[in-house]
Amino acid sequence: MGPLVDFLPDSDKGKATMTLNNDSTIADMLDKLQIKRKVVVAVNGDEEKGLDHVLSDGDEVLVFTVISGG
Repeated sequence: MGPLVDFLPDSDKGKATMTLNNDSTIADMLDKLQIKRKVVVAVNGDEEKGLDHVLSDGDEVLVFTVISGG
């Protein structure tokens, strides 16, 4: 979402389908996308999954930039 769309290969309005190896984690996905910044990740509507969360076939993953206010 937002500036992270630039990291998606062949995205259509910020959506893309990725193929990962079995037992890939969120960290593996972010590495494949070359996202090095701090982000918040939601999987299938559950917010804030850890980077070690193992993804399953068909998971919908949303990646957000971290927002701070003041």
